[in-house]
Amino acid sequence: MCRVLFPRSVPGYKSAMKSPLSCRFWLCAALSLLLAAVPRQAGAEQAQPRILAVPANAAWQHAETGMILPPQATGLKRHEIRDSTDAEMDVIADYADEADGLVATIYLYRTMTPDVALWFDRAATVIQLRPGWGLQNVPLPAPTAFARPGASAASGLRLAFDVNMPEARSTALAIAPLGTNWLLKVRLSATRLDRAALDERLTAFIQALRWPAESAPGRAAVPIAACPSPLRLRTARVVRTDMSASLIDAVGGQMAAEHEGPPPVYCREPGGTLEQGVYRPNGATDAYLIALGDSGGALSLAEALDLSALLGSGGGGRRIAMTLLGRNGTSVYPSFNRLPPPEQALEVMRRTGSTISVTTGNPPQHK
Repeated sequence: MCRVLFPRSVPGYKSAMKSPLSCRFWLCAALSLLLAAVPRQAGAEQAQPRILAVPANAAWQHAETGMILPPQATGLKRHEIRDSTDAEMDVIADYADEADGLVATIYLYRTMTPDVALWFDRAATVIQLRPGWGLQNVPLPAPTAFARPGASAASGLRLAFDVNMPEARSTALAIAPLGTNWLLKVRLSATRLDRAALDERLTAFIQALRWPAESAPGRAAVPIAACPSPLRLRTARVVRTDMSASLIDAVGGQMAAEHEGPPPVYCREPGGTLEQGVYRPNGATDAYLIALGDSGGALSLAEALDLSALLGSGGGGRRIAMTLLGRNGTSVYPSFNRLPPPEQALEVMRRTGSTISVTTGNPPQHK
């Protein structure tokens, strides 16, 4: 017997239950998905990050990826380890070497869009936007690819540059993948070292961490480039959808996030401001992704699966689905009759609630 869980509070619940969709279709389309009326609490963001109880002299291992953070790494002593979720999906660890004036922060997080180049681009942008550093109009050096310990390909990106501020003479950034849907980011800053010296310390620090073996060969990382030409978008009309269409959007968004086939190569939408991170998969003109911050959350806009066509009853017309890609699932928001400007998409997301959410399997269990 096939069973799909619908949120009864959503308009269209009764009609969705009478839909001619076959059990076989749902079993094929959503074999590993758990459908729920609201996002899963497991892995939810905490109002205040929880402090992980780890002895200062003990190594800490991440349950899902196997990544181990030692109590010391090349002279930097580990301090607090925090988790902004309840299931180790967004872990932050602080290291410092007061004698050498070095401070490092490790971010280990889960994302439905584990594209190293995209999130490196956003992380570098956050550095540029830091108040008081005066980097908004300063072009950063080009990042270089590197192979993290245990990896066969140069699937990570890194960068070091001079800041020349009272609190930091130089700073560095590195991001590498940790298997499916996980990324590890390192920020390292120095009060006395220049860019070249800090880059050497970054190499040593990365090598001193205890990385898991590579689960599958990754692809070589290539820095994000600007798209050849900007999108020309007009205000779109919000489309009201029934429960069946919302469920299709949820499943479609989840399937896209499963990375079947070659992952897309993103380019950055030209123009706009540093704060706005809009990326287009394979240079598409009918889809884009808005990076929400720099820690893995994104809003995806792309053409929806045509429910009527799938059922063999003709086409239901073009519709742009909007889905929020979280740490371990997707949430469906209102659709549009055409691709809207990013500002409109964000506004609609902020003032409306999600219709349905989909999560992947069981969340990681923390130790």
